[in-house]
Amino acid sequence: MKIARLETLFCDAGWRPWIFLKATTDDGLVGWAEITDSHGSPRGLAGIVEDLAPVVVGRDPRAGERIYWDLYRQTRQSPGSVVAKAIAGVENALLDIKAKALEVPVFELFGGPTRDTIPLYWSHCGTTRARAWEVTCTPKLASYADVTALGREVVERGYRAFKTNVVVPGEEPQVLMPGFGEGGGTHRAEEIADALVRLLEAFQEGTGDAARPIVDLNFNLEPEGAVRVARALEPFDLLWLEVDLFDPAALAHVRHVAPMPICSGENLYGSRGFRPFLEAAGMDVASVDVIWNGFHQA
Repeated sequence: MKIARLETLFCDAGWRPWIFLKATTDDGLVGWAEITDSHGSPRGLAGIVEDLAPVVVGRDPRAGERIYWDLYRQTRQSPGSVVAKAIAGVENALLDIKAKALEVPVFELFGGPTRDTIPLYWSHCGTTRARAWEVTCTPKLASYADVTALGREVVERGYRAFKTNVVVPGEEPQVLMPGFGEGGGTHRAEEIADALVRLLEAFQEGTGDAARPIVDLNFNLEPEGAVRVARALEPFDLLWLEVDLFDPAALAHVRHVAPMPICSGENLYGSRGFRPFLEAAGMDVASVDVIWNGFHQA
């Protein structure tokens, strides 16, 4: 069995493209992996897959470990970012092929399942209805009453937790993301804290105690701003507060003074990327994206 080709496929979701890698073997087996890049580089990611294809095509897909390290060596001077996402996609697609060839689930390649159930939370709860309500055909968050109604929907759908961002409802609802240059609005910690307090109060009216909130601050605040927001949100019993910082010591400072668990890491790649943050005790919850890190690193 040999890898015949790699393809990158785009699915238009209306507000961003979902990106998938398809690996096909010469005997017709197909391996799939998602490699969606959230911010700004879909064609660049596809280009990297195309550049890496000569290292992969013509080889036995079951030798995924060797192919992974060959791809790593090929791109050693361009670590992380979209390169890591492309390599992860290749790895995961080859694992899919190997599992299909053996007629087992992928988890059996890693020693079998360690649990029978996995708790889920509703991600981007309110965020998508603020910035993409038209294309997702969902109710617009035009008021805080709409947020409360969404909170009731969270419970009705059976979720025990939900994650949201800095969402401001209105006729033109906003998601404040100054760290990404999006959404307009403010970068002042006290104003972001006020917006989140009002948002979570509205959610809580709908969820009661049936679902716990998670707030994702992304890269939108400096360390002291994140601390200020964390303290303002203490009454809401957050499952965790998600904070992105590239400075392990700064993140550890936030974690040590925040009154709730701190989650981070969705923008880190591989064990080397996570190691300094773990050594600094910078997070309670590590957010490891399997689609961007690859299965064995994750």
